[in-house]
Amino acid sequence: MSEIQDIFKVPVYKTLLDIDNTKLENYAMSQYRKSKGRYISNVGGWQSDEYFESDNIKPINELISSIQKELPLFTDHLDIRAQNKVDNIWININGYRDYNNSHIHSNSLISGVYYVKTHKDCGVIRFNHPCFNLYDTIWNNVNKKAYNNYNSPTWWLPSTEGVLYLFPSWLEHLVTPNFHKTKKRISISFNVI
Repeated sequence: MSEIQDIFKVPVYKTLLDIDNTKLENYAMSQYRKSKGRYISNVGGWQSDEYFESDNIKPINELISSIQKELPLFTDHLDIRAQNKVDNIWININGYRDYNNSHIHSNSLISGVYYVKTHKDCGVIRFNHPCFNLYDTIWNNVNKKAYNNYNSPTWWLPSTEGVLYLFPSWLEHLVTPNFHKTKKRISISFNVI
């Protein structure tokens, strides 16, 4: 008898949070107007400095609380022990043609993103296969009937307002450009130690 065994899997957790995005958007835009921001993985766009729960910023702490309720559902599924505590969190605002380069989140266990404000053509989050570079060299020219979990070098998920994604921090990811000429994409990213 033959069988296929899936020996390695990469989980991404998705859920819809019930949060007042207007408060988060207003806070994000107020910070955007006050600060030049920083450049980490963003090409164009704006990224805030890091915030911590101890900063006691009400809209941010409400989001942190919601994230921390979801974390055990993900880590329990993975059978890993985690503090289930958001370590650091930051705001991303991407205007026309702004994007984030491919990157990982070092020195953390779980990372994630929450979408505060999205719209048509605002871009997606794209995850690269853990062996992306080898895949690109060896399997790039293989004929595929259709892309699936076994033969795809990348996998994208939509940027949807109110959606939270959690994923292993070692999973390489990027955010594609926002192609709306007037509307900004606002997200909040974070790490779990």
